[in-house]
Amino acid sequence: MQHRSIGKRHTTVIVAEGAIDRELNKIPCTAIHDHLSKKLGLDTRVTTLGHLQRGGSPCFYDRMLGSLQGAEAVKAVLDAKPTMESPIIAIIENKIVQQSLREAVALTLKVPQAIKAKDFNRAMKLRDSEFTEYYNSYRITTALEQPELLLPKEKARCSPIADP
Repeated sequence: MQHRSIGKRHTTVIVAEGAIDRELNKIPCTAIHDHLSKKLGLDTRVTTLGHLQRGGSPCFYDRMLGSLQGAEAVKAVLDAKPTMESPIIAIIENKIVQQSLREAVALTLKVPQAIKAKDFNRAMKLRDSEFTEYYNSYRITTALEQPELLLPKEKARCSPIADP
């Protein structure tokens, strides 16, 4: 409702699969839908993006990325020695790299452990830098307590407060 009070007419709410609150309780999208539509009286629609996201045609970037990762995988096989650990082909900060499978799995398992311990700062640090950048961008674009990010009154579609 705060968004409405400053003149925003539409709001998009995104709920990640497996979303939990700070007390580790699951947040089902149906609960959010019910709250928005029944308690706040907002026109609310739910879309599950899973099939929509996975069903699109690959673009040039997708095809190129597959080729580049495939070439790196072939290189990893050709360079392999019987004593070497199994690698994975990863993208870290826009670079295709080989990484230890064992280390990657260990790091991946540390994130839910940190969340379970409610150490959310550590969980954020365990993720890659892009995750933190995306999260910060989300925070900036949804923050209401940052008046410097609001459109000037003369450019806004509607004024949140009627002029006297």
